[in-house]
Amino acid sequence: MKPETEEAVQAAKGLLTELVIVASLVRALTDSFGSASDLYQKLKRKSSPKDSDDEDRFHISMFGHRRRDSGFGMSGSSKDLCESEGELIFTSSAQIRAEYERGYRMIGESFARGDATAQIQLQSQIIQLQRVLLVIHQDLSMSSYIAPSSTHSHLVRLIQTTRTARAASMAALSMQYQRMLPTPSPSPRQPDPPFSPPCSPPGAFPDPEDTWHTTKPFKPRRRTGDSSSSSTSSEDKEFKILPIPNPISKPKPAPKPAPKPEPDLKPKPKPEDKPTKTRLFCIYAKELQDNPLMPLADAYKPCGDNKCPFCRTYLAMRPGKIWEIVVDNCRESKHLRRKPLYRVFRIKNRFIVKSHREQGGFACVLCARFRRFDMLCRDIGSLMDHLWREHTADELEWDCDILEC
Repeated sequence: MKPETEEAVQAAKGLLTELVIVASLVRALTDSFGSASDLYQKLKRKSSPKDSDDEDRFHISMFGHRRRDSGFGMSGSSKDLCESEGELIFTSSAQIRAEYERGYRMIGESFARGDATAQIQLQSQIIQLQRVLLVIHQDLSMSSYIAPSSTHSHLVRLIQTTRTARAASMAALSMQYQRMLPTPSPSPRQPDPPFSPPCSPPGAFPDPEDTWHTTKPFKPRRRTGDSSSSSTSSEDKEFKILPIPNPISKPKPAPKPAPKPEPDLKPKPKPEDKPTKTRLFCIYAKELQDNPLMPLADAYKPCGDNKCPFCRTYLAMRPGKIWEIVVDNCRESKHLRRKPLYRVFRIKNRFIVKSHREQGGFACVLCARFRRFDMLCRDIGSLMDHLWREHTADELEWDCDILEC
């Protein structure tokens, strides 16, 4: 009875492994985003209509530059912020589904099945999102009266969790797509045709070598005496032919020994060092870029020394600090006028750490990902100024360490 039970357990485990695929996880994730949008509407109705727009704002003033009609630290209206938050909640399911359909259209069933890395990442995001939804639902059901401050805290927590889950899930699907791209195989080389000698036309002369081997060797004729010779020549005379003596070769003089080469006292030139190709990012920064869920090292915590654990580069920043950038996203209205829409983004310390280099300074992660050329910055301020000037809102919201308010 015991072996039969173990076989049933193993069969159940195999069935669960086959059922847990990326397609079912994406479906569960989109359902969770739909529940989050319903909860957002419910909390929005219970919250007070007047909320403060000045809570925990961090602004940057850099060199007095202005970008069109926007600038550092320019606060948007509460209506625009509410529209951006609602758009974030309501469009998360569509964005996740579009990313999944792109990979499925290019790769096929193997992308729908997925690998273990993508499955674990998507499962963790589903668990975190459903846990927050459950906690908020329990709080709403257990209390008869909810203060506006409590409703506001629930809204902030729901928005932050939804933003993190959306960015991490899209990154997991994108990295799975990169891992499953087929590598181009080199085409096999065809063998050369065998060499065949040219055929001789009929009636041509044979080759000299063939003529030499086919002809018979020449035999000299014997010379016989003439029958009309005189009687005086009847007597035969014998002649002895002596061999030609070989000339005695004179002994060759012994060759003189070659003189020994004098030692070269000049110092040999040192070989030139080959230039080594420098990396754009530090190895630790590259690991943070490849693993969006990887936390920062203990060196960047309040008791740390703010030094990279790999290259020991010091980063001048405080733990928990956030940089805020306001960019404009102009849209056309019904009267064909471009209406400025300001979007606020907050940049965490993790983005700064994953942008540093071994020799010091920083390199833009967004340029390395979306642009043809790389951008190097001397300090954090120039990096923030570059992000504000050169990158659009669509590029900023793609990074998981840049959060939109």
